[in-house]
Amino acid sequence: MSKQSFLKGAVILVAASLVTRVLGFVYKIFLSRMIGAEGIGLFQTVFPILMFVMTITTAGLPVALSKLIAEALVQEDYRRVRRIMAVSFTAVLSLSIVFSLLMLFLAPWLSTHVLTDPRAYQTLLAMTPIVIIIAISSILRGYFQGLQNMSPNAIASIFEQSARIVTVLLFASYLLPYGLQYAAAGAMLGMVAGELVGLLYLVYTYYSKYPLRRLQQQEIKKAQEPFRQMLRALLEIAVPVTLSRIVSSVTFAIEPILVTRCLVATGVTAAVATTLYGQYSGMAVSLLLLPTVFTWSLQTTLVPAISEAVAAKEHRLVQRRLYQAVRMTAMIGFPTSAVLTMFATELSHAVFNDRAVGPILATMAPCGFLLYLQAPLAGILQGINRAGEAMFNSIIGSIVKLGIIYYLCAKPEIGIYGVAWSVVISASLTTILHFLSVSRHVGFYLNFPELGKIIATTIIMSAGMMQVQHLLGRGVSDAWLVTLCTLAGFALYFFILNLLRIIPLHSVSRIPRIGPVLAGFLRFVPFVR
Repeated sequence: MSKQSFLKGAVILVAASLVTRVLGFVYKIFLSRMIGAEGIGLFQTVFPILMFVMTITTAGLPVALSKLIAEALVQEDYRRVRRIMAVSFTAVLSLSIVFSLLMLFLAPWLSTHVLTDPRAYQTLLAMTPIVIIIAISSILRGYFQGLQNMSPNAIASIFEQSARIVTVLLFASYLLPYGLQYAAAGAMLGMVAGELVGLLYLVYTYYSKYPLRRLQQQEIKKAQEPFRQMLRALLEIAVPVTLSRIVSSVTFAIEPILVTRCLVATGVTAAVATTLYGQYSGMAVSLLLLPTVFTWSLQTTLVPAISEAVAAKEHRLVQRRLYQAVRMTAMIGFPTSAVLTMFATELSHAVFNDRAVGPILATMAPCGFLLYLQAPLAGILQGINRAGEAMFNSIIGSIVKLGIIYYLCAKPEIGIYGVAWSVVISASLTTILHFLSVSRHVGFYLNFPELGKIIATTIIMSAGMMQVQHLLGRGVSDAWLVTLCTLAGFALYFFILNLLRIIPLHSVSRIPRIGPVLAGFLRFVPFVR
């Protein structure tokens, strides 16, 4: 079973995530125009409960699996790999069945007493089957990550999103005549169908290409690890990750309740409060998190790669991975933050047909780099067996976020913008704490001259986009304005980074599959080296 390199695995996940993110935006655009901000608010309101349940059942599992399997493969302990899978499947499937039944039983109470809108009951019922599906998928995804082969997960994500875009819109449009609550439930049924398609592909790939029985050909003489001992090894990694995500899920669950209640306290109706939260959570945050398609891929590949380096006692390789993570995040995060800040209103109108989303997005976008760096740094801490510190940092950030929401949202002159400011402050605080933890254990340092070049290039790119915007004038639609300015800006950005030797052609050529072709084409561009 051959593994992929760190760069190749990250590129594969990034490419797949870009495809799935684009597909996701397609159905979100049509869904938001079909059921409006109020319907999106209903759809989003139940998500915190789903995230909380999935956090308890599976949150730390892919991380724990990928780490332990990568370490076992370095030591050629193939029996332990099989044992890890058996214990994981037993534990997670049992938990997912229990919580699925609990959700069915508690759905009436949750929709009436926990959520602010009883119309969410139908959506709660519709999402119940997704728990078991995602639980089984998480086991297989963690297995493939531990093998450091990201292709099965990437392809499964594309299949999943492709099925979702069809089924979400189909079910939502079919049920819309019965009311917004049924349309939102139909959209959730579409998500269940998409997850099922992704799971079926993972199962097929596992049995046809990467079954555990193939590892029996390279067995070693070693006593089988007891169930309790293996479970303890999994929990040592999974528990801090799970607790961290439980806190995030609790924050995510409390957030819509706290936000809507604070907004109602300012004098708006419950329907308006739901609409405002839909604009923030379903629209502005969706745009803000676009670059996480890249940072999530980095985190996923960093955990097994760093775990393998630590197990092999290659400290310099660990530092090299740290440097690559921050450098790549900076090259993506800085220019993306600039685009989202400059064209927040135009982008919101072009994508969601709602200009009111723009100011909310513009408040959060400037801190984008720190938000995007959070995931790679957490992956590094998990890879060096410091998941507990990542958990502690996340808890601090979550508590600060809820405190800021409570303090600012209830002020009529601030309102929904208080949630945006809570994202800015909590994300910045958590990322700084993560970086201090990483620096303390690995001795990581920032390459300030290179970061300075990336920041300077981003400023020049922003000036160039402003000039293009001025030349286009007001006779161009928002969609074309954003498209043309962004294309011109990123072309200028790449050109300057190439001149500064931040992205030379030999680095472009190392991108799997498309790199040599792209580098060959770019050699004909003047001054590109």
